[in-house]
Amino acid sequence: MKMFPNLHIPPKLLTDPGFSRVLELNFQAHRAQLANWLYDDLHKWTWWLNLTAAILPIIILWKVIDRKRFLQILVFGFLTAMISTFFDSLGIALMLWDYPDRLLPISSRLFPIDFVALPFLYILVYQYYLNWKDFVIANIILAAVLSFVLEPILVWLNLYELITWRYYYSFPIYIVIPIVVRWLTSKLVNQDLNYRT
Repeated sequence: MKMFPNLHIPPKLLTDPGFSRVLELNFQAHRAQLANWLYDDLHKWTWWLNLTAAILPIIILWKVIDRKRFLQILVFGFLTAMISTFFDSLGIALMLWDYPDRLLPISSRLFPIDFVALPFLYILVYQYYLNWKDFVIANIILAAVLSFVLEPILVWLNLYELITWRYYYSFPIYIVIPIVVRWLTSKLVNQDLNYRT
């Protein structure tokens, strides 16, 4: 380190060759992904499908959301988006699945699903099924549709690629996510009410 030659810092502390190699590979991967997006993804009809999946649920939700529970429902939706994005990122990192096409080169691989469509579907169930029993039953049905209908359609459209993952692995996850998020949302809402009184 030329700035502080008298500190005698060993070179290993200044640069890590392993990390430098990973950084270089990440840079190359990023350039390849950007080129793929510019010359492939952006020119497919599936790009328009991704765009529609990112915008249409927001428009519909704005029209049907219960204004009396607006903040509570949005908290539920944001928590759902955070958890689904975490699981999606984990699955990609573990090479369980991947997404060939992206809406934006800088976004999560399946931004329209993780941030918009999936939370939208769970929000509708959360809004319309107020008691726990109906909520759980509705989410079991939704999980079946997501796992065994929507995921195969996404694979067929080449928007989702299974590597080592199977559709039936998703089924329990699609059930657990909204249950955990509903529990967490009720805790946050109750905590907020306690602070106000």
